[in-house]
Amino acid sequence: MSTWKDGLPGGDIDELCRLSSQASGVLKRICSAHADRPFQEGREETLRPPEMTRVEFRLAFSELRRGGWVGAMRKIGGNLLFYIPAERLDMLQRCFFPVSPSNLEPEGIRLSVETGPGLSGELFRALLFVAEEGLPLTSKGAVHKKYVSRLAATMQLNDVHLQGLDLRSPYPDDYPLTAVLAIDLLLHMGLLVRRNQVFMPEAQAVQNWLNLNEREMSVLLHGAASRRYGSQTAAERQFRCLILRPEYFPGCWYSLADTIDWMEAQGLAEPGERPGLEGAAAAWLRCLAGFGWVEVGSAPGHSLCFRWTSAKPLLPEPSETVEPVGTRIITQPDLEVLVPEETPFSLRWSLACFAELIQIDCMWSFRLTRERLEWASARGISPEEVIEWLEQYAEAGLPGQVRAVLGQWGRDIGRTVLAETLVLSCRSEQDADAIAGHPRLLDSLERLGPLHFGVSRDRADWVRRELASAGMLPLEGRPGHNGEGPQEASLFRLYIPGSEDNGSGFTLTTDSAAGLWYAEDHGAAMQAEMPSAPESAEELWPDAAEVPSVWIKEGRRYHASTARLLMEQALKWGTKVRLSREGRTCEFIPDRILPGVWRVSGHLIDCSGDAPQERELSDGDWDTIQLIVPVFRGFSSSSTDSGCGMIG
Repeated sequence: MSTWKDGLPGGDIDELCRLSSQASGVLKRICSAHADRPFQEGREETLRPPEMTRVEFRLAFSELRRGGWVGAMRKIGGNLLFYIPAERLDMLQRCFFPVSPSNLEPEGIRLSVETGPGLSGELFRALLFVAEEGLPLTSKGAVHKKYVSRLAATMQLNDVHLQGLDLRSPYPDDYPLTAVLAIDLLLHMGLLVRRNQVFMPEAQAVQNWLNLNEREMSVLLHGAASRRYGSQTAAERQFRCLILRPEYFPGCWYSLADTIDWMEAQGLAEPGERPGLEGAAAAWLRCLAGFGWVEVGSAPGHSLCFRWTSAKPLLPEPSETVEPVGTRIITQPDLEVLVPEETPFSLRWSLACFAELIQIDCMWSFRLTRERLEWASARGISPEEVIEWLEQYAEAGLPGQVRAVLGQWGRDIGRTVLAETLVLSCRSEQDADAIAGHPRLLDSLERLGPLHFGVSRDRADWVRRELASAGMLPLEGRPGHNGEGPQEASLFRLYIPGSEDNGSGFTLTTDSAAGLWYAEDHGAAMQAEMPSAPESAEELWPDAAEVPSVWIKEGRRYHASTARLLMEQALKWGTKVRLSREGRTCEFIPDRILPGVWRVSGHLIDCSGDAPQERELSDGDWDTIQLIVPVFRGFSSSSTDSGCGMIG
């Protein structure tokens, strides 16, 4: 039988197992209360278990800091924040809070939110749009609304999927949210960069991105979306982490209400948080549905439920068999090209360089068109290269009628070239003579030589149409975006499997705040704080030399005034005392000395293992008393069974 340890990184789980029991207990309470959200310095004391003394907690927290289980950062104003690193939340939740969710019977469940084709495909469309069109910016640095609207028109994601996420878009409400989110994600992933007054794809990053498989893309995109969008309370972070765990199987329906019930029972959400958590969780599930990862439905009784699709963004377990990637496409006689699910994205990009992208559902489809072939030719991909490439990767070869159509289009393309200098260049003198004798072009052209003609600027469109009618459509030279010709050229090229340099791989930008706006990523604009060195005995016990050693070495019966001094010392050091009462031994953690007649309040820990009880004691409530000092280097201990054991 598998356990939570089976899916954990070996190094992390080994480190976790080496933590002291006190540090592990504190880490569980931090994880439960705050997930990976930051909390203010001083709040950590509220997480101290009743049975743990202040000094034990201090040492346990120090152990977590030095082990990297709790990080710290200093805000610009100087305040210190603590947090569990986000990359360790999943592991800790799986360790401390094992779950076996009950799935629902599918009968009677009705889909309530349309599921999108997949975020990887949507961003593919967006990248293709930006590579072809660019995203020009206004003088204030905003993308022109016309381009945002045109980008949104290419996407299947709609605003319904983003309801309730409270996106921090810097754009007015009439800007399509779907396109704004796509641009934000592309910037955050480092796939877009700003060059002068335009957003353009970063060619090397795009190439590395296209070399990933869809599962790898989904894992990175889910992490980015989870960091940037929607509610970021600790309970909501717990929910997002929880439902992503392997125990929530794709294809099985789960109740949102049952999921939140379990969270409340485990202390991952407070009952008073439920209304807000339900709304935030429902908004997150709608978003995941739009990204193609989740289906959202309503069960009998109108309770919301959800199930992961087969595209759930999880990397395969070490024991899982990964199918080899296919590099074949299917070319139909009607000029449609079908792309199986396992086809690499780099190969799909090659198709998009010369074919029109039609749909991005389970099986993508493209259409070969003359216009798209002309577009590719203008960017250095000749019709001959396209035909050769299709013949190489088309399943069962390239149909003869398709080859014939592409060949005819190819013969018509490039017979003439309309350059930016408005000089018409011909491939042969025979073509130049035919153009010179064209009756409708006599007034629009001036022959400059055997193969060249000058074209009047106001007649360029007319010349282009007439040449196209004559079967000699000219290629048109096109300047790059703000001098970005080499960038564009490196994006539009045909992929050959095995020829790509995969050594560098895809890496996320180091700027966690990259995007159209700053998200709630608590690492943004904050300086990491290194953990302090282990505290010395003198720092923990500043007046140890003044404390009688007999108080620590053994339990005795003392005069009331001495017993009070010993209890005050325990209170000062933040430690506890061992008491014998009617022949039974117990421990007591003092919280404060009460005014008036000498009494002390605190938590009594019975040796039976029962939960600590709040009690008030006086000198007559014990027979012997002994000061307990946790095990610590450089100071002798009176306790061999209750020390922290954290610092050797």
